[in-house]
Parts: sequence; C-alpha cells; structure tokens
Amino acid sequence: MAFSFGFSGDDIEEDPNDLQEQARDLDESALGSHVPPPIAARTHDLDELLATLPDKISYSTVTITSPKGFAITLPRRELFDVRLQLMAEDDGTSSNPLTGLDDSDLRQNIYEGGYKTWECSLDLVRFLLDRGPRKDLDDLVRVNHVIEMGCGSALPSLLLFQYALKNGLGMYFTLTDYNANVLRLVTVPNLLLTWVRGMDEKQSAELFPDGGNPLLNTDDQHGDVYLTPTLLTSFRTALTNTGISLTFLSGSWLPTQTLLGLIPSSPDLNTFILGSETIYSPASLMAFTEAMVALMARVKTGKTVVAAKRVYFGVGGSVDGFKEACAQRGCVAYEIDFDGLEDEGGGVRRCLVEVQMY
Repeated sequence: MAFSFGFSGDDIEEDPNDLQEQARDLDESALGSHVPPPIAARTHDLDELLATLPDKISYSTVTITSPKGFAITLPRRELFDVRLQLMAEDDGTSSNPLTGLDDSDLRQNIYEGGYKTWECSLDLVRFLLDRGPRKDLDDLVRVNHVIEMGCGSALPSLLLFQYALKNGLGMYFTLTDYNANVLRLVTVPNLLLTWVRGMDEKQSAELFPDGGNPLLNTDDQHGDVYLTPTLLTSFRTALTNTGISLTFLSGSWLPTQTLLGLIPSSPDLNTFILGSETIYSPASLMAFTEAMVALMARVKTGKTVVAAKRVYFGVGGSVDGFKEACAQRGCVAYEIDFDGLEDEGGGVRRCLVEVQMY
C-alpha cells in the first residue's frame, strides 16, 4: 500500500488526498501478510555505481537561500532521466521497476521516498548555510565525518561536499538510503554533478573541450552532462587528491551492530549526522534513534541535526516522541531556534532538532 506525506517539495506535486486517510491505509496494510521483510544493510562500491550510469545524464539546479541571505545553487539529476534509465534497464523480472516514481511517496520495506527532494532537506541546507558549512557548529569545531541517513538526493551533503572540494578538505562522507537504486541513480549522480559545477575554468576547458562545462553557466537551470571515461576518471582522481572518502549504504538501519560494522569510524573523529523525514513513524523513529546514538557514542565528538514535521498525523511519528526516545538513550535533544520553518500553506509546522550525548 502506497503512502504519501501529503505535502509538496521541489520534486513533488501537491497531493489532494487527506493525510489522515492515507496514513490509516498504511497502518492497515502493515497488519497484512504481504509486507516484505526489511532489506539487509550493505555497502556499495563507488566504481560499480558509476559503471551503471548512462553516457549522458540530465540535470536541473535548485537555488536555496538561507534566512540570513546566504545562497547556494546545487545540481540534481532530473527525475525523468531516472525514469528513462529504469525503463531501459527493465528486463521484465521486476514486478515494478518504477516503484517510487509513480504516485507513492513510501511503501513499507520497499521504497522510502529517496527519489524526491523533501522540504525538510532544504531546511537542513538553509541551516548549514547560516551556521557555517563545517567549522561553526558550536563545539563540533572541525567536522571530518558527515553521515546523512536517509539521504535520497542528499542536498545537505552536497553543500558540505562542495565546500570540502573547494577548500581541499579531506573528509569522510557516509550516505545511507534504504533503496540501492536511489544511491546509484540519484545520490551518486548528484555528487558527480556537484563536482562538475565546482570545476575551475581551466579544468572545465580540459574536460569539456567542445561545448564547455554546462554547469558553469549559472543562467542555465537545465542541461545535460556527458559522462565520458575521462570525466569519470578525473572525478575519482579529485576525490583521492582531496582526501575525500565516500561510503554508500543501502538497506535497514537495524540491527544497529550490522550498520556500525559497515560505516568507517575512529574514536578521534568529529562526526556530524544529518537526517530529514527520518522519524515519520514509530518504527522509523526508533531505528533512526538507535543508529544515531550508537554512531555518536563511538566517536570523540558527535552531533546530530534532524529536520522533521512536528507531527506526522495518523502515522505516529513526532518530534516529541523523538525527544523522548533520545532522553531514554542518554542524549539531550532540543529544538533549534531557526527562522523560516513554518509551512506557508498552513500545514504542520517543520522544525530542526539538535541532538548531543550527555
């Protein structure tokens, strides 16, 4: 049974259906016998993910402005381009290769919304723009490991990734999404496009000798990038030379010990965890909290910022429930005073919650 959050984002059309009714349908379907078991967590190799991409990908750009007036333009792969690739890859063995690109936002243990850019992920980008992309996050002085859980299009990570590339900062990035296809068709292409956009004119002339780097022209909001072998090799080289390490994980956050074994870590790391729309139901809230606490407990300094709706009507998730779950696990969670989070359409208020260990 498909479930829609019932609010709009950059890639979402407004859902006319009542949220309470849809949530009740989801609860009823969860009681049935047709819900598959959770997908086991596993890692994915960057080279293998890049090898599945076509020779050309289409993109659009989104410009995000913070309350203090800081702005950033980030590229994202177009959803129609993802749909075309999935259709081309369909060999008839999958019951629905386009799951997640139809009219659903979530299907329990099948699809977790990663193809779409949600409002709360934009809130995280605005927050990072105002607070400083890496070093001005209170006591988390120098972030050297970013973990985005439920990343999808990964806009918050793209901001930090762009900053790391521009300033030559060696950092770890761990990006998790329930669906492996989201990682290979959206997350990885978006990282690649962000690197392309950050090239200087000299490098652009070398890698785009014919038509020039399309992402350097800030007036073009849509375009195509050809993924030549030379371009992909240069991307890998840039990561190596900068000291950026990328880890990609798909599947469930539970059991926590399995997840921890797949995420690189060291006691001396300053780890910054990001999450948006990760606490929409009690099950997701508990899984996220368990993983978050375990990840912060094993490093020198850890902090988490979660962007969420205050209440997910009918589904059971809420910010208050998240705060309580954090307190039960030895963490302090509090709402951040940040402008611009109210829903202009009169819907449920959005908020940001910061979490630290006691």
